[in-house]
Amino acid sequence: MGACSIFQGSSYDCENPLKAGVAERLLIGNLADIESIVYNITNTSVIENIVMRVGAAMFAFDGVRSSNKPDISLVPDDLVSSFKHMVDFSAFEVDSQAKVNLQAMAVSKTFAIFQNPKDSSLVDSVWEVLGVSTGLEMSALNRLPASKDGSYKIQLATPEAASETALPASFWDTDLATTQAAIDALLQV
Repeated sequence: MGACSIFQGSSYDCENPLKAGVAERLLIGNLADIESIVYNITNTSVIENIVMRVGAAMFAFDGVRSSNKPDISLVPDDLVSSFKHMVDFSAFEVDSQAKVNLQAMAVSKTFAIFQNPKDSSLVDSVWEVLGVSTGLEMSALNRLPASKDGSYKIQLATPEAASETALPASFWDTDLATTQAAIDALLQV
């Protein structure tokens, strides 16, 4: 199987259709805080573990309903196509510490992990990792204090000059429980 040749088809399963939506919790970390990434030996689109530098962790941004909106798109080019990873989300804390954190996010390269529905149709793609190669940068920040929720609306995206070379990697190790434990271990205690 060549890296530039398709190797399988896709079908629709009427009895077990793909479920839409993402979980209300989005994990975001500093790209520079990654010590190492362990990829599956036979399928390099699967991350089995992310090891953070000592003292570093990812941070949970809890949303509600459909406030987390990941988006992945092809960036076609004459020679090499790449992918844009993007996520829109809301930050519901607006105090001074939250502002300092958002200002830091505005100048940092980050990566994010989102959770699809825990459904058997997703197999090893319950969790997906955005921006793990080139990082995500804040591309939009807006707050309308008089809006319905008054939250900060944030967008993190792959920078125009440095697109990702692959679709988001799946984060999966052995089974759902093992993977959940690995995800939980990434969070700030």
